[in-house]
Amino acid sequence: MLHYEPEGWKIDTQENRAALQNFSSLNDACRDGRILEARAVVCDSTHNLWVDLGGMKGVIPRAEGALGIREGTVRDIAILSRVNRPVCFLVTGFEKKEDGTVTAVLSRRAAQQKCREERIS
Repeated sequence: MLHYEPEGWKIDTQENRAALQNFSSLNDACRDGRILEARAVVCDSTHNLWVDLGGMKGVIPRAEGALGIREGTVRDIAILSRVNRPVCFLVTGFEKKEDGTVTAVLSRRAAQQKCREERIS
């Protein structure tokens, strides 16, 4: 069983910082299903959270911002209130833009679901 901690406890750990160093280490975390943390820096007009991963940007789409958002049982404040705070997430993939930049696609909902299934339930 994994050890789950509140958001903000993992952000400065050596393991977390190493996983955020580059595309390769983020890809490894994606493959391994590791929960990571980074700071949410912006919530855009469609309530996507943009996350600073150091060497690249990450996006948590609105529906992936929290458990219950997709179903309508949780209000958007659960996403909006995370700006300028650490957020936990799973890397679910990568999007390459036409200009060649790569953005990591992240899911906070999946990290919360993983905790719920493995620890709480």
